[in-house]
Parts: sequence; structure tokens; C-alpha cells
Amino acid sequence: MERKKAIKTLSTIYLVFGLFLFFIAFATLAISFYPQIWYSIDKEASNSELTTLKKDIKNIDTSEVEDKDSFAIPAFDESLPKENKILISIIGVNSDIVENDNADEGLKKGIWIVPNFGTPELNNLPIIIAAHRFGYIEWTKEFRETSSFYNLPKLKSGDRVQIIWNQRSYEYEVYKSEDNTQITDYNADLILYTCRMYNSPVRVFKYLDRVK
Repeated sequence: MERKKAIKTLSTIYLVFGLFLFFIAFATLAISFYPQIWYSIDKEASNSELTTLKKDIKNIDTSEVEDKDSFAIPAFDESLPKENKILISIIGVNSDIVENDNADEGLKKGIWIVPNFGTPELNNLPIIIAAHRFGYIEWTKEFRETSSFYNLPKLKSGDRVQIIWNQRSYEYEVYKSEDNTQITDYNADLILYTCRMYNSPVRVFKYLDRVK
């Protein structure tokens, strides 16, 4: 009798443990495929996120921008990719930088540099780079991981970002992060941003100074 009771108790423990593992596995899978699932349900999600990303980005008062210290342009390195790229190893970003005057088209292709602002070579205005946090249902999982800003909120002060521009390597360091509806610091050398949620006006901003 005691043996049967012990076996029953052990079976219950195994069942509970098995259900717990199943829940963990399901949650991990759901998190990995959350964008695909959500964007399949809500066909307007991408458009909502796009509207939030490009809203008011061209409004800038240049009087807010202080004169920047001039940095030497890094040496040309023919071993670097010919494509302009952004690399943020700590969050898995490794992507071409899309140059396009049309925000809709630029953001559909991945990580987009906002025109009429700075570039690594011309830093009189900040470089502003934006990307979808969730993206489009047609994006592959690999493309989403390397060419979206899904994990941008995890970037913290002291983390480094590398930009390869015209086969020259530039390095930037995060000094400030904020959730806001607009850019508040145009004195940064580089500003990265994405949506907090697809249907919210709140965006995630990362402000960086050039260090190399």
C-alpha cells in the first residue's frame, strides 16, 4: 500500500514537472515567433508601426545642435565590406544600412538611415538610424534577428555599435537611453530608435557618442 502511494506521488511529481517543462518550451517558442503570429492576426500591425517610426522625424531645430568636435576619418580598409553596414554584436544585429529617401521603402528593407541628417563622414548633424522592432510577416526569422531592432531596448550605457561606411570602420558608445515620443538630444553623434510597441507613439531611443 505504501509502495503504491509512493509511486502515485512520484507519478504526480513527474507529471507536474513535465507540464512545467512543456510550458517553458511553449513560452520560449511563442516569444521567438511572436512577431510572425501577431502580424498574421493583425494585417495592419506593420503599417501602424511604420507610421509611428516615421512620424515627425524630419522636424529638427538645428539651433539645438551644438558644434561637434571633429574626428579624423578612419583609414580605408579594403578588407571591409563594400556595403554600408551596422553591427551591434551584443544584440545580434549585423545588417546592411538602407539608404532611401522614402521611409516606407527603406524600413521595409531593414535598417534605414534617415536622409538629410548626418553620416559617419559628415557629422555636423546626428546620424539617425531607425528600424522596425517587429517588422513584416514575410521577413524570415534570420532576417528579423539580424536586421530589426527587436532587441534594441536591451542596449545599455557603455555598449558599442560599429558602423562600416565606405569601407571605413566607425565605433560609437551608448551614453543615454530613453522611451519617449520624440528625440530629445540632437547633440548625439548617433541616434538609434525603434517602436516600443507597434500601436504606441512611444519609441525606444539610444543616444551614442563616437569613440573611434
